[in-house]
Amino acid sequence: MVLNEFIMLAQNFVLSYGLFGTFVIAVLESFIFPVPTAVIITPSTALGLDPLITTIIATIGSVIGALIGFALGWYLGYPFALKLFKGKHIDRVERWFKKYGACAILIAAFTPIPFKVFTWAGGIFRMNIKPFLLAATIGRFFQFIIAAYVGSMIGPAFISLMSLF
Repeated sequence: MVLNEFIMLAQNFVLSYGLFGTFVIAVLESFIFPVPTAVIITPSTALGLDPLITTIIATIGSVIGALIGFALGWYLGYPFALKLFKGKHIDRVERWFKKYGACAILIAAFTPIPFKVFTWAGGIFRMNIKPFLLAATIGRFFQFIIAAYVGSMIGPAFISLMSLF
């Protein structure tokens, strides 16, 4: 069963890499990696990692990754981002920046919208770094704390139930 395989993969990840692995995933996901950090956080806390510590570590990693994405966008610019991401994504993000400003970063940081596109766009469109960092930190913290506590509250029962199959 695919779900059991995912649980085993998550368990192996937590046992092998723990908080350091979560930190690395969070850094990479914020500027290039395709796997959302919350997908790692929820099973990690279900398997016993502390939800608050996991959230803090993931938030720090994600904000560091966001700064890397910001710098890449700033220095490599729009043409490089077009090669990396689909042009329609960059154009849509530009419209969001014009309409919502720093709130676009907050929305992308909190929701499943690909955050990495917004971190690059922050640099491409020369966003002020202070509102960028504030929005990224707040959005990521709240996304991750929800994922962490969902994992810790319902995860163990879910894992026990799945082991019956």
